[in-house]
Formats: sequence, structure tokens, C-alpha cells
Amino acid sequence: MKRNIVLFGAPGVGKGTYGKLMKKAFDWPTFSMGDYFRKVINDSDESQGEDPFVTELRNTLRKGHFVDDVTAINVIKNARNHEFKEVKVMLLDGMPRTVAQAKLLPEHNINIDLVFNFYNTDSILVEKLMGRRVCPNCNRNYNVADIDRDGYKMKPLLPKNNSHNCDDCPTVHLVVRDDDKENIIRERLQIYKNKTEPILDFYKANNTKVIDFEAKKGIDDFPELKEILAAHTKHF
Repeated sequence: MKRNIVLFGAPGVGKGTYGKLMKKAFDWPTFSMGDYFRKVINDSDESQGEDPFVTELRNTLRKGHFVDDVTAINVIKNARNHEFKEVKVMLLDGMPRTVAQAKLLPEHNINIDLVFNFYNTDSILVEKLMGRRVCPNCNRNYNVADIDRDGYKMKPLLPKNNSHNCDDCPTVHLVVRDDDKENIIRERLQIYKNKTEPILDFYKANNTKVIDFEAKKGIDDFPELKEILAAHTKHF
């Protein structure tokens, strides 16, 4: 039986980072909708033997058109039937984004077995996102925020060599993304509260297990997180 775990939480809470740690610990791959869209956009138009669905999706994304809920579900379905066909447990990062999508998933035989909801206070999220630095060449993330207040203790995630340049691309200077500026961050958080957070109530009302986890120590939270996950997935 194929199992699906949703990594849930506001922008900046660390879903992507925790997903990478889970993959290493449990050998569960993560499907990130945002990463997938970027890959589709950047792939060659001449991919051999490519699924027609992917070609059509690339054309939609390159035109800047909105991806509707049904198309978003079909992206997951397509991934589950092809790239992740043999995967027993898959982590979903950034999906579903709306209650409508959450309702559509089981209609396409994609059932959610567990929702892991990460949360921080808004002020911590803003500080973390404003501290994010990104390599414009490979998209690797770093963070200069050094947080030690209100019960939170999060160390900065800096490059090992040059503090201004990416470890994987040593000549490339790190940048601040446009959507990591304070006014945009606050808009993103409000959109999350209005459109995405209600998904938790939907899952709880439908008896899907939701685990709430206040991530106060960044990657240092992972040993505790790993124990919780192991306990809740031992029958997977």
C-alpha cells in the first residue's frame, strides 16, 4: 500500500529542511510542488519520451498561467504513477494548498495517512524568512538569522567556506529573494492563514491524524521529530 505524509506549515517554518532529514533517516522521498514546477519550466522542450501531460504543463507554466486545483492534483497523480511509482512512503511538501485540493486527492486514489504540522510564531517566521539567502545558480538555501528568544534557539545555517558565497557554487554570491522581504513575507503569511491553514480543520474533521510540532530549535529538533515519526509510522 502506498502511504502519503503531508509536511504542513507556514512559509519559512522549515518543511523543506525537515523533509531532507526525513529522507536521509527513513528513505522517504519528498515531492515538492514548487521544486517540481521549477524543474518542468527549466527542462528541455525536446525531452525524449516525455509524458504529454508534462509537456502541456510546461507550456502552461511558461506562459505564466495559473495552475488550477485539478491540474495540481494531476501533477501529484502523475508523479505517483511514474517517478514515484515504486515508492512506499512519500512526503508531500506544499501540497495540498487549499481545502478543495485536500478534498480532490482521495477522489484520485491519493489518500493522506498523516499530516505533520510544523508551526512557529509569526515574529519568528518573519525573522527566519528575512534571514534567508539563496544561491541564484543552484537554489541552495542558507540563513543568517541567529535566534535566541521566547523559547526559540535557532542557529544560523551559513556556508562552510565563504559566508557570502554558495558552497556548491563557490563563485556565486548569495542573494535575498524578492519574496523574502518583510512586506511580501507578511502578505504570504496572511494568505497562508486564510487559504491554507483551514486544511488542518478539514483533516481533523475527517479523522486524519494531525501531529502539531512547534519547531523551536531548527535542525536540532530532528531527534525528537524522528522519534515521533517512527512511533506513528511503525505500521506503514
